Amino acid sequence: MPIPTSRLRGPRLSSRARLILLPLLAFLVLAGWSYSSPVGSSPDEDYHLASIWCAAGDRTSLCEETGDPATRAVPEAFAVDPCFARFSTESAACQVGAYDEPGLVESDRGNFLGAYPPVFYATMSILASDDVQTSALAMRMLNAALFVGLMTALAVLLPARHRVMAIGSVLISIVPLGMFLIPSLNPSSWAIVGVAVAWLGLIGHLDTTGRRRWLLAGIFALGVLMAAGARADAGIYAVLAIAAALLLRFAPSRAFLVTSILPVGIALLALVATFAAGQLASAAEGFGGAGSQGGAGPAPTVPGGPAAPPAASNGLGLAITNLLNVPSLWAGVLGFWSLGWFDTPLPAVIAFGGVAVFVAVAFTGLAHVDWRKALVFAGAAVALWFIPTWTLTRGGDQVGSEVQPRYLLPLIVLLAGFALLESRGRTLRLSRAQRWLVGLTLAGSQSLSLYVNLRRYLTGDDVKSVNLDSGLEWWWPGVPSPMLLWLLASIAGAALIALLISSWHRAPSVMPVLAPDAPSPVR
Repeated sequence: MPIPTSRLRGPRLSSRARLILLPLLAFLVLAGWSYSSPVGSSPDEDYHLASIWCAAGDRTSLCEETGDPATRAVPEAFAVDPCFARFSTESAACQVGAYDEPGLVESDRGNFLGAYPPVFYATMSILASDDVQTSALAMRMLNAALFVGLMTALAVLLPARHRVMAIGSVLISIVPLGMFLIPSLNPSSWAIVGVAVAWLGLIGHLDTTGRRRWLLAGIFALGVLMAAGARADAGIYAVLAIAAALLLRFAPSRAFLVTSILPVGIALLALVATFAAGQLASAAEGFGGAGSQGGAGPAPTVPGGPAAPPAASNGLGLAITNLLNVPSLWAGVLGFWSLGWFDTPLPAVIAFGGVAVFVAVAFTGLAHVDWRKALVFAGAAVALWFIPTWTLTRGGDQVGSEVQPRYLLPLIVLLAGFALLESRGRTLRLSRAQRWLVGLTLAGSQSLSLYVNLRRYLTGDDVKSVNLDSGLEWWWPGVPSPMLLWLLASIAGAALIALLISSWHRAPSVMPVLAPDAPSPVR
């Protein structure tokens, strides 16, 4: 007698078990990234550390006023670039003890004149203390928890037809650069999370009713606050996401007008907050090669990329050159550019896999498209091309300097979301083989990127030993060995993706919901 195939599949996890396991695995992966680099490893982190420690005002031994509004007295290590920055063969050992030095020095490297929005710095400053390393790790873990918590809430609350789009668009966009930045002390962390959460929360708010609708509205508002409170450009991206969602769900009815009051009001508040910061004006006028506007130091030219031209050459030729080379910034999000201070080069296979997965999945999502979806997708693509071209040309710079891939990462997430959004009742469809190929590529890229990032700070990338525990020059005290950390984060990442892929065909029941799906009342 033949055995039913259902008996051969083994037990399946319940929806409640998945709801616990998936966030736990995601947090473990980001925790691995949190510990993979020392304090000061994210771009311009000396500037951001001083801004965080001074965000709560004058505090003895943490940050003190100098009498000059443009400077503050901060720990000496905050006043200079980390000693390992821009030198890939230099391990983080040179920085050991730097944050334990007593006394403060005067510095103008910080958000003392309001170049950046204040919300990110003010929130992180709650955890600031004399123990810089412990405080920094706590902030990294907080940002990881915020991302995981908000994405989990969205997975629970969003209509079932949006869940593959929500999780898929983020997954194909954040490996490897987003994985490095989300659990970091860089405002780009909140820019990425805030824009993604704002877009997903609003589209869910417009497509649901009852209690879920207002919970999603709260997530949407929090996402806009995070984006506009971290970076001025992220505030603009959040407003673009609001405009796109309203266009996608527009209906000539009184109900739509009433529903649009909340997102339009929040968009106006985001614009006010955005224009109150000086960062946006710097981008609009171009950095001019100075790199100091808004506190960011000049980005070095990408190895093998175009050299920055003299400021006088900002004419039509420069605009065309930038227009043709802007795609390297998009690829930089997916591994084409180095991590950290552009001093952690990644193997070419990571960029190849990342670009291939993004293009393949987004292209498949565009198999089903109506005019509204086509319009918002095209708008995001134009913004991704026009904004960096304008900023670079305006400042007399070429692609490879000043404008960094992390500035565009929130827009990349939006582009992926627009591509994967259901259209005419049809959602993204991949075969089993396609799903597993995408999953294996993402899991492998995440693991390899983490390994390379660890190696760069443990010994410098001139050491080629396979064993990360061999010849350690730097590591966190009291933390499991680097090799064990990498293995745990790699296994957690692979398990997370495997669970998501195996759940794909059961998407409506992957996560518990508070109420049955209902069509949008304004469509």
